[in-house]
Amino acid sequence: MERYDAERMELSTRDRVALAAYTEIKEGRGTPNGGVWLDVSHLPREVIMERLPRVYQTLLDVQMLDITRDPIEIAPTAHYSMGGVWVRPEDHGTDVDGLYAIGEAASGLHGANRLGGNSLIELLVFGRIVSEAAANYSNHLETQSRSLAAVAEARSEVDSLLSFQGPENVRALQRAVRDTMTEHAGVVRSEAGLLTGLTELSAIEDRLENLGIHPDIAGYQDLAHAFDLKSSLLAASATLEAALERRESRGCHNRSDFPEQDESLQVNLVWSPGRLEREAIPPHPRRNSRADARGIDGGQTRRVAAFIRVGAQVNRTPGFNPGKVCAIGVTVAVSPTLCD
Repeated sequence: MERYDAERMELSTRDRVALAAYTEIKEGRGTPNGGVWLDVSHLPREVIMERLPRVYQTLLDVQMLDITRDPIEIAPTAHYSMGGVWVRPEDHGTDVDGLYAIGEAASGLHGANRLGGNSLIELLVFGRIVSEAAANYSNHLETQSRSLAAVAEARSEVDSLLSFQGPENVRALQRAVRDTMTEHAGVVRSEAGLLTGLTELSAIEDRLENLGIHPDIAGYQDLAHAFDLKSSLLAASATLEAALERRESRGCHNRSDFPEQDESLQVNLVWSPGRLEREAIPPHPRRNSRADARGIDGGQTRRVAAFIRVGAQVNRTPGFNPGKVCAIGVTVAVSPTLCD
């Protein structure tokens, strides 16, 4: 880590550590399996067992690896979605009345790079805000109406998928999407790679016509995977197109062909199929707080939209602007190379 963050070293932010690992691997200094070594064996055993108990137990169970003595082979992987369905900032409501989104399904809260621990805080804060907003909305309705058209559309889609008897395996296509996104929308992006990714996604979408859905005695797992695949393709398209539009490097979004920030791109990118818009971000009003006293972001907190992975699943609701998401980047962490 001396090459990448000499001051903080291994205590640097996750995106910097991931970028360091990615660079070492790409420049040929990685392991034969395409990873790098993480060694914590210099720490006292008591510290490791106190600070990393789950990592210790998981690697012992899965790889018979004792991290108090041996190094861990790691590689960058997608970790957290910073962005998602467009929501109103005051209550996280969407374009559909009564539909709310929080956590990784929602957009904008973490800016260009989520800080460690903030995902749980987000759920605690907005979980309460959204629950109160949803309850208030419901309590003021005279009737709880159900859209027969929405139910019919959902049933029709399920029936359509169950009729697919082609040779393509849904899990193989899910793997193809993951491989494409890892290769072309990972730690470092470029215009050539993003365009290649979009071409590969288009080819995967063409293969959907030959999909085979085969329920068995174990249940409807193929059907569930098919819905996940369709949503993943939507989210992947949003990610690639927004990353292509953001010709700069900001937070965890690294463009090798545009390594500097572009202040004109301090905006939210709002994506719908066939359309990508720039949404201006008003400056946050100054408040008398510890954050301002310490001068974080010059006393102003700005919201920059980021990556979308799972949030696109809610866009199927009739009346919603389909696929309307804010998207650009992805927080990355390190995981054992054995894991997906």
